[in-house]
Amino acid sequence: MRVMVWTILLLSLLCLLGGFLGRLHPLGDSLAVFRVPFAALAMICAFVLRRDPRAALCGVLATSVALTSWLGHLAPQAEPEPEPVAGLTLYQKNMLFNNQGNEALVRSILELQPDVVTLEEVSAQNARVLERLRAEYPVQQLCPFRAVGGVAVLARDLRVVDRLDCVPDLGLAAVRLATGTGPLWVAALHLPWPWPHEQDAKVAQTVAQLNRLDGPVVLAGDFNAVGWSDALDRIARAGGMARVGPYVGTFDLPPLGYPIGIDHVLAPAGRGDIKVLPKFTSDHHGLLAKIATPRPGS
Repeated sequence: MRVMVWTILLLSLLCLLGGFLGRLHPLGDSLAVFRVPFAALAMICAFVLRRDPRAALCGVLATSVALTSWLGHLAPQAEPEPEPVAGLTLYQKNMLFNNQGNEALVRSILELQPDVVTLEEVSAQNARVLERLRAEYPVQQLCPFRAVGGVAVLARDLRVVDRLDCVPDLGLAAVRLATGTGPLWVAALHLPWPWPHEQDAKVAQTVAQLNRLDGPVVLAGDFNAVGWSDALDRIARAGGMARVGPYVGTFDLPPLGYPIGIDHVLAPAGRGDIKVLPKFTSDHHGLLAKIATPRPGS
C-alpha cells in the first residue's frame, strides 16, 4: 500500500511540475489543465504518508504550487486612475455548434447592450443569431472555422476602420474600430484542444496574425487553454495584452464535470473586470467584460 501511495504521489508531482513546461513542449499545456487536481492528489498522498519527512516535503511543494497558481491568477489590484477612463463592454460566448436554442442568448445580449460581441462555433444551426442581432449590431465580421463553426465579431455604434482578412483553417476574426480613445482592434478566437491536438500550431499562426496588427488589441474567445498556459501567454504577449479579471471556470470538462477556465478576455495591460454569465443552452459560460480602453499614445 505504501509503495502504491508513493507511486501516485511521485507521478502527481511529476505531472504537476510538467504543467509548467509548456514552453518546452505543448504537452505541458495539456498537463497544466489539471494543475489543481494533480496538486490535490499529491497533498492527499503526502498526508497519508505524513510520518515520512520526504512525503511531508512533497506535500509542502504541492501546496506551494497550488497557492502560487491561485494567488497569481486573482484579479490584479487596479491602480487608481487620475481621471475618468473610457471603457468598452464586451460579451464573449461560445454558442455550441449544434445548439438551436439561442433565444435566451439573444435576449441577454439585447438587454445588456455591450459595445462589442465575440462569438465562437457560429454554424448553420445557429447562424440566425447574427441576423437577429444585425439591427443592433450592424458591424459583423465572420470567419469560417471547420465543421465546429466560425468565429465572429459584432459591434454596435462603432465605425469600422479596417478588417483582418480571414485566414483559412484559423479561428480568428478581427476588426479595427473607431473608439473615443482612438482605433482599437477587437478580435474573436477559437483554438483547438492542446496536445496531442494541434493547438500549438494554431497558436503560432495566431501570433503571426497578431504581429500584423497596428495599435492596441482586445481579444476574446474560447482558447481551450487555461489561464496559466504557455499558449495564452504567447498570444497575450504578441498582442501587447494581459488577461482581464481573475481566473474563472467557464467549461465543465467531461466526464466528471471538472470546471476549467478556457474562455478568456485579453486587453492592453489587462485593465478591466469580468462577470460570468449563464451558459443558457451552450456548454460554455458567457463572459461580460468591462475594459478600460487605452488612451492615445499609451
